[in-house]
Amino acid sequence: MPSEIKRKKSFGTVSIDHLSRELGAGLPRAINIHLSFEEALKLHLGLTQILGHLNGYNRSTKAGRRAAVNLCLFPGVKHITINEGRVQEAP
Repeated sequence: MPSEIKRKKSFGTVSIDHLSRELGAGLPRAINIHLSFEEALKLHLGLTQILGHLNGYNRSTKAGRRAAVNLCLFPGVKHITINEGRVQEAP
């Protein structure tokens, strides 16, 4: 009987440019966000749409390079919104 093929446990990691405000020291090191398959599809579709929108910007301009995706988590109502944002300017 052949052995099982090992599977990935993670499908990627991305870096955060900045948070809208500094978080307190009492927070856990990591927070897992669990989405149903249907909600994950909505997130996928929303990200696809905003990335297509951002792709229309001229990335050779300063404003075009600063264009970003802003994921806003509302923990009280358990919602995530997908919005256009800007990365911080380099010092």
